[in-house]
Amino acid sequence: MYYAILLLFLVVAILLIGLTLLQKGSGGLGAAFGSGMGQSVFGAGGMDTILTKLTYWLGGIFLVLAIILSIMPKGEKKSILENTGVPAQTQDINKSQAPQKNPDTTEKSKEGK
Repeated sequence: MYYAILLLFLVVAILLIGLTLLQKGSGGLGAAFGSGMGQSVFGAGGMDTILTKLTYWLGGIFLVLAIILSIMPKGEKKSILENTGVPAQTQDINKSQAPQKNPDTTEKSKEGK
């Protein structure tokens, strides 16, 4: 599942780059510095073309897929210790070190009930 979403993410990214390059420019660098001859920096305020609308949708899909990919695990559900190769240290508890139950308290609690 992770790799299918990753593949879709890459396809959307390539389409987004292509659509951005196909769109009409807004007047070049001169528009950013005030010599746009009546046009704003982002182009003339008019109707959005189909390329612009597709760019908006693909941009939204790109963002959603990026968030999903950042949340979704890659499929390996292993512990961090298993991935490092360092064996986890376990403690052997000897019977002599284990706490002993006091037989007097267990008998008294059974008699009281």
